[in-house]
Parts: sequence; C-alpha cells; structure tokens
Amino acid sequence: MTILKAILLTLLLIFVFSLTQVGFGFIFYKTELIPEYLHKHIGITTVISFLVAYVVMFIFFWKPKTKIKNTLNFKNYELKFLPYLILIVLGLQLLDRPFWDLERIWNYLNYSEFETDFSTFNGFNPAFLYGAISTLIISPICEELFFRKFLLKKLLERNSQKIGIIISSLCFAIIHIETPFNLIPSFIFGIISSLIFIKTKKIGYSILLHFLVNLLVQTLYVFDFTFDRWLLDLNFNFIYWIMFLIGIGITYFGIKKLLATPYKKNC
Repeated sequence: MTILKAILLTLLLIFVFSLTQVGFGFIFYKTELIPEYLHKHIGITTVISFLVAYVVMFIFFWKPKTKIKNTLNFKNYELKFLPYLILIVLGLQLLDRPFWDLERIWNYLNYSEFETDFSTFNGFNPAFLYGAISTLIISPICEELFFRKFLLKKLLERNSQKIGIIISSLCFAIIHIETPFNLIPSFIFGIISSLIFIKTKKIGYSILLHFLVNLLVQTLYVFDFTFDRWLLDLNFNFIYWIMFLIGIGITYFGIKKLLATPYKKNC
C-alpha cells in the first residue's frame, strides 16, 4: 500500500463516520421519528457510527482472507507480556501529561490563569455508558484491526518498517483530530502498538494495550481525576517534569523488556 492510499483511507474512514453521525443527528433533532424521552440515548449513535465506518472499510478495502473472529482468537496468548503492557500504560499516563496540558503550560508561562477544572463524573448515566462502550470495546478492537492489522501490514508490503510505523501511527493520530491535545499522545501510542504487533505478530496484544490505556483514563475520570488534579497543583514545577521523565523511563523500560522477551511463534 502506498502512503497516499493509507492517508486517503483514513480520511474516508473519518468521512463515513461523520456522515453517519450527521444522519443520526438529523433523525434525532430534525424529525419526530425519535421520541424526545429517547434523546438521552443519542450516545448510542456514536457506537453505531464507529461500527458502520469500520465495517465499511473492512468489507470494501481490507477483505481479510481469514474471518475476523479468528483474528480475535486469544488462545495461546502468553501472560508474560502482561506486566510489560501494564508498565507501558502507567508510563504513558505520565509521559503524555505535558502534551494534554500544552494550553495550560502556555498560559502559565505567559502569566495567565489556566483552567484546572475537569469535567465531573455524573454517575453511570446513558451518555457515560455509551462512551465507555466506545472507549473500552469498539475503539481498542476496531482501531487496532484497522491501523495495525490492516493498514500497517499493507504499508510494510511496499515500504520500510520505519515508514510503515510512522505513517500508520500518523493516520491513527489523525482520527483523534477532534481532541488536538491528544494528537501527539495518539501518535506515540501508535508507534508503540505497531512495534508490539510487529514483534508478536498477534493483534491481541495491541488490543489489550489499547484497552488498558483507555481503562486507566476512564478509571481516573470516574474517581474524579485525583491524580491529574495533584499534578496540576504542582504548577509545572520541578516535580511535575520529574514525573514526566519518570514516565519516559517506565515506558521505555516496558517497551524494551517486551520486545526482548522471546515468544512462541507457533502459538
């Protein structure tokens, strides 16, 4: 696969998702097809839109020779990789923090007030539950299948490993454009997930890593971002940046140990 085609397929994925969302928005708010008391369940349209977009891409462009359910067969996976995956997740939480805080850091350096409030957890309402389904189930499975199992593998057929990893990770970051401060963290995650997939040749490890990263974010949200608030209370001082460096160290150690761990090629 060429670099241009990979980027175009990513843009098409975004287009199909957006078009589906617009269609649902029209049905919910511009027609009377959906009773008003069901409007609180509009979050389910995001779940459906994600599925529609990825299914369209899988059917018309990937056309896998083996059934996806076989691809997701987690038999014979090795638990010895799990501790390193957890280390990477914890490291990324610290490593990514300054990128999420870019606007706050900029305002702080310019002696402006910066926002320290976070969105508050309002209980397990429909909006949260549908968001959790998208974040913990749909995203890890569909995104890893598309960007690693499909896009990365196809890119490696015509490009070097370095180019394949960079372009597939860039495409992965592009789909997170709606949250700009997550672009660099998404790119970093894409590189790590690609390295793991190339090493193990099993998409399940990448899916598990993706799930664990999102699970930690959701957990911090449910428990009121206590850790994030503590970091911001440091006012970007020496300890804040030490935590960032510790995050780099933990992430690097986890990746290095995982990539150096032998695995059963026939499993």
